[in-house]
Amino acid sequence: MNKKRVNIICVVIMALTFGAVLCVYPSMPDTIPTHWNVHGQVDGMGPKWSVFIFVLLPLLVMFGEKLEPKKEGYSRFENVFNIFKLMVTVFTSLMVMVTVTEVYKPGLVSMNTVMYLSMGAMFALLGNYMPKVKHNYTFGIKTPWTIASETVWNKTHRMAGPLWMVGGIVVMAMVFVKDQNLAFTVSGVVLGIITVIPMVYSYIEQKRENKPEK
Repeated sequence: MNKKRVNIICVVIMALTFGAVLCVYPSMPDTIPTHWNVHGQVDGMGPKWSVFIFVLLPLLVMFGEKLEPKKEGYSRFENVFNIFKLMVTVFTSLMVMVTVTEVYKPGLVSMNTVMYLSMGAMFALLGNYMPKVKHNYTFGIKTPWTIASETVWNKTHRMAGPLWMVGGIVVMAMVFVKDQNLAFTVSGVVLGIITVIPMVYSYIEQKRENKPEK
């Protein structure tokens, strides 16, 4: 995917989302939903201006490359990072639209369904591309051990790829579970597993790499 083209698409999505919010902003109440509980019910409110934080959040990702010390590293997995930027932009815009919908049509959209499907899809897609992410300091599975060794980085990302794909699919499957407490617990455990295992794996690989030869 062409970097310039992806950036344009992301900016267009953000601009359309920003414009849509501006159209309804004057009629929005002073406080809007900002958090949903395990049952998909609103249990937290915040100032309505906070919606713009989510609209512009993808800018942090888009400019993340500018902060990378090893800029040449990004050229080796540019397509992966472009896909990630696009996913984050679509995800945040979706969250904004769900929030606005909840203001005017409470309960029309199931936040649990949106979260399980979108988060699961993101992890599944990232897992597919994870082995292609090359050593850098701002994107990927960053532990002291992956950052210290490119070999450990590569091994960790190759291992984590399939793990994230399976985990993402399991999270998406939670939309079919009627018991919301169970769905929340399973998705939480899965996300914890796919986060912790790569960290532990990178530590073990780093110890193996530094083990003195007899």
